[in-house]
Amino acid sequence: MSKFQYKINQGGVIKSGYINAESLHLASVELSRQGGVIISLRKVTSEEASDINSNFEKICERLFIFSGQIELCLRQLSSLLHAGVPILDSLLAVGGQAPPMLRKIYFRLAEKVRRGYSMKRSLQEDASCFGDITIGLIGVGEANGTLDEMFRYSADLMERSRKVRSQIVQAFSYPAIVMLVAIGVSYFLVVHVLPKIITFISKQAKAVELPLPTKLLLVANDFIWAYGIYIAVTPIVLIIAFILLRRNPAMCERIDYFCLFIPLIGKAYREHSNTMWCRTLGALLQSGVGLLSALELVEGVMSNKHYAVQFRKIYNMVKQGDAVSKGIASTTLSKFCPMALAMVAVSEKSGSLDVSLLHVADYCEEQLTRRVAFLGKFIEPAIFVFIGGIVGFIYFAFFLAMLAATKSAI
Repeated sequence: MSKFQYKINQGGVIKSGYINAESLHLASVELSRQGGVIISLRKVTSEEASDINSNFEKICERLFIFSGQIELCLRQLSSLLHAGVPILDSLLAVGGQAPPMLRKIYFRLAEKVRRGYSMKRSLQEDASCFGDITIGLIGVGEANGTLDEMFRYSADLMERSRKVRSQIVQAFSYPAIVMLVAIGVSYFLVVHVLPKIITFISKQAKAVELPLPTKLLLVANDFIWAYGIYIAVTPIVLIIAFILLRRNPAMCERIDYFCLFIPLIGKAYREHSNTMWCRTLGALLQSGVGLLSALELVEGVMSNKHYAVQFRKIYNMVKQGDAVSKGIASTTLSKFCPMALAMVAVSEKSGSLDVSLLHVADYCEEQLTRRVAFLGKFIEPAIFVFIGGIVGFIYFAFFLAMLAATKSAI
């Protein structure tokens, strides 16, 4: 059974993909049977098929291998190497008790090491899910004979990053649940409760002059039924547009820059980015990674592309012989994290740049924790007030209509 790549015109729509068949003729017959006009059809070579399977495996690894699992395995490797166990035996021992998908990676790494590959090269080819920072640190450990320490450094760095992400998720998970419940309640009111109330009010409108809140309720009801589908679709369209715009590097950098100034959450976003770059750069320098290599690695792992662009500028300036503090001062990082600029300027002279950056990271992380806690406490009552206001307004308008009808009857 061979794999064939096809492109067909099916009902005016161009479709492409892969199909398994015994021969090229049988593949064309199957595609024709599906009602498609074949535009191109060719057999996929064994190397291309291997690349397809490899890419699929990498996607699965990124989706189903969690940072906590990698972190635990790195700590186990560090302990085994520190105890004097050879790297090959350590990989096999840790892989034997790792989760299934991670186990395959460790066994592939062990096979590469057995064949004479370096640990860094093996990770780059078979374990990209470990991340560039971890791979860079392990490469340094291989070069200076401190592989066990680099495994521990990598695990510590991943743990701190995971804790920061966990703080943000925990702070916003409860408000998110409340928001979902609020949407459900609003849907129930609009679909089931509001029509009955509107029917009653409409009958009363023929006999009495309705109060202003009741009239507003009628207008709101007409608007929802007329444009409700657009209201529901608009968030989905905005999300899709946001994803598509972020695929363009220039637009992605611009969007990430504006995200830093969003009311309430923009400051938390800045503190998170400041924590990540200060801690990552400090840990890399402390572990012995060169300054230029460290700056390049930090640029590659920054989720905020505006920060990544700033680090590319700093990298180019340092490469030309300028100080890191001068590079930071020439970018927006000096505005987003002035404390880092001051600490770096002083520590460059004393030779304690790594320690200073880690101190700044601790401070930014503390500020992030406070900000996230504040947002979590602020959003929850805001949602309750918003939904309570909607429900209260509906019943207030309803009872005013009833009161008007009662007075008219009297």
